[in-house]
Amino acid sequence: MATKTILVLGATGKQGASLVAALRPADANAHEFQLLALTRSPTSPAARRLASQPHVKVVEGNLDAPASLRKVFDDAGGRGSIWGVFVVLAFPGLGANADGEERQGILVADLALEYGVSAFIFSSVERGGESYDDKLTLDRAAKVKIERHVRSLGEQGLRWTILRPAFFMENFDGTIGSVTATVLRCGLKPTTKLQLIAADDIGRVAAAVFKSPDANASKILVLTGDILTASEQDAAYVRATGKHLPSVPTFLGKTLLAINGATKGLCMRLDDPRGYDAHLADARAAYPGFTSFEEWAKARRRSTKRDKSWNGVTAAKLATGRQ
Repeated sequence: MATKTILVLGATGKQGASLVAALRPADANAHEFQLLALTRSPTSPAARRLASQPHVKVVEGNLDAPASLRKVFDDAGGRGSIWGVFVVLAFPGLGANADGEERQGILVADLALEYGVSAFIFSSVERGGESYDDKLTLDRAAKVKIERHVRSLGEQGLRWTILRPAFFMENFDGTIGSVTATVLRCGLKPTTKLQLIAADDIGRVAAAVFKSPDANASKILVLTGDILTASEQDAAYVRATGKHLPSVPTFLGKTLLAINGATKGLCMRLDDPRGYDAHLADARAAYPGFTSFEEWAKARRRSTKRDKSWNGVTAAKLATGRQ
């Protein structure tokens, strides 16, 4: 079987790294997929770690420089040489302008069509269906526009799959996780059930899609490993670790909601009782082994590594309204 080449955007981030891990071959000398990990800094420690893996080749490119991305496709051999593309774009931050994200996503999708990519996956965001799409702003509006563009390219022959991850379990990790838990407890109704996903599961689903592209073509997969209220999250965390979910004093959570409009807006969206998207079943069919919040917490307890600010959000930025 010929090796298929997949270009991975965001390979040094949580989602991209999870795809790299999910497609790691059991036999280093024979693998189904060769991954091209795109980075602006091929000599960075993260890029060097990727390059040390037998199924990964690090390639240099900048999503804000179209010529550099086109060069990646040309250097790979031109049209048809890159079989698959996985796209996850950097989160600009709560309340931040996302025009750059929109441009980047549309650029990559256009190049995928032009160069005859056979399987294109865009990692977007779950938002309770599409009924409110035209009212969304900033990064969510950018993702909606990218999704619509990708789907329109399907009419021209691009075989696409869109992933819509729910609220990341990793948002509860580290110091900022304590703030997250308190803000959600203060900002959501006690009965609100939050859809949660472990970042590693996103890569596993993407890997499953690449392994069965026909079965998942032109599908939207909503990625949710658990659906819990704040009290249920805490109970699951206690079962996993013997401790309550870390938090900060309640007054701090209420203060952040009062001074940070983006944080308050996030809670309002999460509190919206529109229900759960019908695409959950398709995601379960593609990958039935989603991680529960309890399983995630148990794994984090055993882990010695913690990412203090994996998504770029910090308590200082929240407090000053910059995120």
